[in-house]
Amino acid sequence: MTPVKARDYYPITGRSSTGGTYDRIPVEELKDDYPYQWSLFVLGYAWIKGSPIPFPGVVQPPLKNSISLMEIGGVHGRPYREWAGDRRIPKEAQADFSHVDKKDTNPSPSRFGGYCNHASITFPSWHRPYVMCIEQAIGEYAENVAQQIENSNPGEVGLWVSSAKQLRFPCVLVEDEGFPSLFYDEEVSITATGQKTVTVPNPLSFFKFPYIPEDFVDTTRNGVTAHFSQWPRTYRYAADSPTPPGSDIPALQAALKAQAEDLRTKVGLLFSFPDGGDSSMIYDQFSNTLNESRQEDDNTTIGSLESVHNSIHGVIGGNGHMGNPDYAGFDPFFYFHHSNVDRIIALWEWCYTSYWMNNGYTADGADHSWTQQRGTYSQAYNEKLEEEGEFGLIVPWRHEDGTYWTNKETRFLTPDAYPKYYSYKEFLGVKVDKPADNLQQQQEARARIAKYYSIDPQLSAEKTGTHTHIEVPGVGDIDLPSNFQSIRGFRLFIILVRLPEHAFGRSYNFQVFYKNTQLIGNITVFAREDSSPCKACAFRRDGAALVRGVIAIPPRIVNEIIVNSGIDRSKNNMDITTGLVTKALSGKLLDLSGRVLASAKGGEDATAVPAGKAASKRVQPVEITLLSSAVAQHANDKNQPVYFFDWKPHKGLFPVRQSHCFFFFFLLCSSLF
Repeated sequence: MTPVKARDYYPITGRSSTGGTYDRIPVEELKDDYPYQWSLFVLGYAWIKGSPIPFPGVVQPPLKNSISLMEIGGVHGRPYREWAGDRRIPKEAQADFSHVDKKDTNPSPSRFGGYCNHASITFPSWHRPYVMCIEQAIGEYAENVAQQIENSNPGEVGLWVSSAKQLRFPCVLVEDEGFPSLFYDEEVSITATGQKTVTVPNPLSFFKFPYIPEDFVDTTRNGVTAHFSQWPRTYRYAADSPTPPGSDIPALQAALKAQAEDLRTKVGLLFSFPDGGDSSMIYDQFSNTLNESRQEDDNTTIGSLESVHNSIHGVIGGNGHMGNPDYAGFDPFFYFHHSNVDRIIALWEWCYTSYWMNNGYTADGADHSWTQQRGTYSQAYNEKLEEEGEFGLIVPWRHEDGTYWTNKETRFLTPDAYPKYYSYKEFLGVKVDKPADNLQQQQEARARIAKYYSIDPQLSAEKTGTHTHIEVPGVGDIDLPSNFQSIRGFRLFIILVRLPEHAFGRSYNFQVFYKNTQLIGNITVFAREDSSPCKACAFRRDGAALVRGVIAIPPRIVNEIIVNSGIDRSKNNMDITTGLVTKALSGKLLDLSGRVLASAKGGEDATAVPAGKAASKRVQPVEITLLSSAVAQHANDKNQPVYFFDWKPHKGLFPVRQSHCFFFFFLLCSSLF
């Protein structure tokens, strides 16, 4: 591309000034083991919030508007205006949204359509430079301050500047560790000069808005209001009040604990894709919830990275900012979450180097370009950027020469990739900035990662004694990879769900329960309000977009259902098994405040929903299907990943009858429609 002379843009170069690649460290480890990096990071985060923490001998550097949290957070949604770091040349800027121009303020939504890359093949690639942006801003501050500290304290030369050089944006592994108190304590401890420990205001607990933008709006759904136009700061699980006392952390922790096993399983499944699949289609399935290339006759059901990402937004945000895409970027936790999402991307692309979006996919002998409209609009009246696929532009992230990053440039953290100057700590033998030597290394790494995140069919089969009631193809019944054999009598049961993205005009959850109270799994639809100016969301809304998600039923639960049924297991078969499973489960649709929108009982003998209580077809799940897969393991090498095969669709989890719908609303929801 030809370089452009944009107006005062902020190029995303990563920590290029450090001249090296250093690891992003889990945040609690950063605090405990890297005191100088931690101190600089805390000071830097407070600085980008516009609330710098005084430090002896330090003159706070000026904060450019483009790298303030108010501007960086707004890239993800509201306020709908061009990011200050993407200042275009005058000719391009003629198409910018203006708050004083009636031709812009009269239409709804506004001309500027935002930068939305959700439910899109570009979901992983667009968010990578996003985290690099805030990492770079805090790093530049850290270098400035560290040099000042060492200039004033000769005895500490070598402690601060080297720490600033190595500092990268930390991640947080909530699927492993829960929600750390670092994100809600009012104060944190840092190291000052002379190795003294001091207590300072915690910049990670919330963000106080310097002003409330004109397009922040209150939203009332199901009798609960999120007071975005009045809340002076960010909240998680906020009370329905313009002045809530704070975030409801006990509610957050309880919700996260209930979903922990499901979250881990979802991550583990991502490392269960087979070798030799279609490059574009596998990447499409991994990357996003829309899954454009999915073929109707393909029952393979693994799940997506974006679905895991959505669940974290819902479980951390509740009725607060993290649960709404238009406001999520202002919560300080957002960037730690996305650093961990990027860590999973880095592990996955290390394990699956051959899977990528390419420039489209092939189905039934025909080539198809990616048609997902991404919402990255930089031309007049929401004209979409023309280039798509791996060379598509990911606006608003520019290089130093003014050109935009492309999807392909975001791939990989290895030395031969486009430089990004960060990596992650070694995880189960994988160092993502050092490429694998061969396919076997990648396969064995996938097996370790999947087992770490609870995908371990061999162990599950041993613990449950294998389900002899379940039919599994034997040797010669189906083609398997060389030296693989099926785990006899064992199948993994997964619930496939397809939900209308804009059913309720905001984010919501679908949850499956065992015995009505034990949560089996959750799927979060992370959606903007219907009134949002997001052009990509409007495009998907007009196309009745569906969010695809999966919930794996723990094998121990399947075993318990069958054992407790009292049936003669010697006469059991697949139909009886699936009937027992569906009967034992129930489902709920809930908003992110936890209020139930609709519920359903599983099984063919479930009581019919009375007339007048049936849910509107507009909000009903399009599909809730029970599927199962047989599992094969290597005959001689238990370090190899398992192989899922013989995917079979079974009955709908909540069967539909002619006389009624399978979901019904409680009366408190009747006003929604």
